[in-house]
Amino acid sequence: MLQQQFGNTLASVPEDVLSVSFALTCTGGAKVALTFRLAGKEVASAAGTHACDGSSIFQRSIGTTESGPLGFSAVATGAESGGYAYYLEKKQLL
Repeated sequence: MLQQQFGNTLASVPEDVLSVSFALTCTGGAKVALTFRLAGKEVASAAGTHACDGSSIFQRSIGTTESGPLGFSAVATGAESGGYAYYLEKKQLL
């Protein structure tokens, strides 16, 4: 269920991870403002706003030049009757 505020944090990004891809989709008509933090610093280039109409996916790739926690937070405005799903994928050195 879509909530006014939600997010998640990975405790640590391993050193052999080059980047993390994030994807989010949502329904219900709200707008979601997303921010990301890596190793305690905001990743301004990854921030954005997404309309929860179920027809598109918000996607960002975040380069992990530093190891440490990686997290996202979202603030939804408008309707809270929809749902959301997100996915993280990491790209590692072989």
